Amino acid sequence: MSPTELLEVVLTAWFAYRLVRHPRDRGLRVIVLALVAMLLGEQFAITALRRLSAEAITPGVGKVVQNCSLSVGFCAVMVFFLLSASGTRLATGPRGQRPKPPVRVWWDGALVVLVCGVLAAAVASTPGPLQAVAYPSSGRVQDAALERPEVVVFYLVAVAYFAYAAGSSAVWAVRYGRESSVRARVGLRLVAAGMVLFALGSAARGVYVVLRAGGAGAVELLPESAQRLIQLGAVLWVLGLLVVGLAARWAGLRVWLRHRRDFHALRPLWEPLHRAFPEDALDAHTRREPGLLWRDRISPGQVHRAYWRRAVECRDGLSKLSPWLRDVGYRAQDPAEQQAAAVRRALELRAAGHEPSSAAPLLVAAPAAAETTVDTDVGELLRLARAMPE
Repeated sequence: MSPTELLEVVLTAWFAYRLVRHPRDRGLRVIVLALVAMLLGEQFAITALRRLSAEAITPGVGKVVQNCSLSVGFCAVMVFFLLSASGTRLATGPRGQRPKPPVRVWWDGALVVLVCGVLAAAVASTPGPLQAVAYPSSGRVQDAALERPEVVVFYLVAVAYFAYAAGSSAVWAVRYGRESSVRARVGLRLVAAGMVLFALGSAARGVYVVLRAGGAGAVELLPESAQRLIQLGAVLWVLGLLVVGLAARWAGLRVWLRHRRDFHALRPLWEPLHRAFPEDALDAHTRREPGLLWRDRISPGQVHRAYWRRAVECRDGLSKLSPWLRDVGYRAQDPAEQQAAAVRRALELRAAGHEPSSAAPLLVAAPAAAETTVDTDVGELLRLARAMPE
């Protein structure tokens, strides 16, 4: 197994793990299908299947499995970009109300079924004793019996579909990359470059088959050059997927680090509000900080949940404290230090048993109306928390 093939195995396992975590993501489903199919289309996989079947899988059947697997893999890559571009990647909502994939997904699916049917028919029409010669396990098209029409049909249909699918995937990858982050764009451009090389290699193989079948003097350099293009294309394809995956993980890590930092930054505001209004605690997890247990250190979900719970509890506590804040003269336009001092006085007033003069709530630490988002709302809480004494 080559380093590229080993990396394909690792990537397949990684995307399969992500699919288990996000089973409704149609895009992940087709990417996992593409990776599994392309792995099955590798020569080492076909060789292993033939050994496991005690050579019951003939060279012709092995060739059909290999080329059909690659065809399905390329089709799945196209479907991924179609789902992403059409906004139907996520299967959400009730079954009857989920967004439907574009019609082209079904056309491409039907095309790959047709291609596989033609490949199987071509092999079936080849006499059994000639299959080992017609469809060599070496994968070298120049070793095939290209004087037979069914063999020519097999290779021409296969390389034509590979060129079409790889070329279309390259175009979609470039288009999709324009709307992605900078890091993901780099990975998608590598994917596109790999697909272009694979399309060129397939086209070169097709030219060689036509020349040989027509009796012309075929250029022996063509199949060798095609093989190199395909191998380099496979490397770029795998590297591109790796870069895209790492970009997604890096973005997730940045959010995790920010949530963990802001969770601790909210403590000076959260603690006195939590002591004053313990009933606002959403659940027991809010009473434990991320990092105190080993699983918290490796669980991004725990950090995110704790962060959002703390932010919500701060907002609920300020809402309940607002009648006392009105009595101590809280003003939204005051600097953060004066607002923090007002929060402390309001908490002391409430603890002393003072009854507020009005039960009307007061909006505290609110962002400007034109800038109201979840992040700006938490940002105002953080500004107030940083002004509170430790």
